[in-house]
Amino acid sequence: MADDLPHLADQEYTMVAQSRPVLVKQTLADLEARFPAMRGYDDAQREHTAEDLAHIVDFLTAALYVDDPGIFTAFLTWTADVLEARHVPARSLLLGLEILAGQLREFPRTLGHLREGSAAVLDRPTRPVPGPHLPA
Repeated sequence: MADDLPHLADQEYTMVAQSRPVLVKQTLADLEARFPAMRGYDDAQREHTAEDLAHIVDFLTAALYVDDPGIFTAFLTWTADVLEARHVPARSLLLGLEILAGQLREFPRTLGHLREGSAAVLDRPTRPVPGPHLPA
């Protein structure tokens, strides 16, 4: 198997996957400190944010496992669209990625995936959000 997936020799996939609970918990705490709007979140909104962060880490680990940042970037652009539909600015996603990068600074391949993910979110076309002012 190692011959089929030589990129796994760097152990980044394993380290990120094993650190998932700590990454999610610390990112959530740091987001609350650095994104003032989160301080007003109710329990359900905090739970949704924790779930979103867990999915982000899951897709990051999947992308690391197969060495395909496209898996991660596609998920992030979709997530940005979902957040904006919930009236949550996509910049909160970028801040979450920045916070994750700070925790994972010793993993160059992971940082590359996070950089590509941030760029994909920034470069995605903006789409109008349906609502009372726009038809669905």
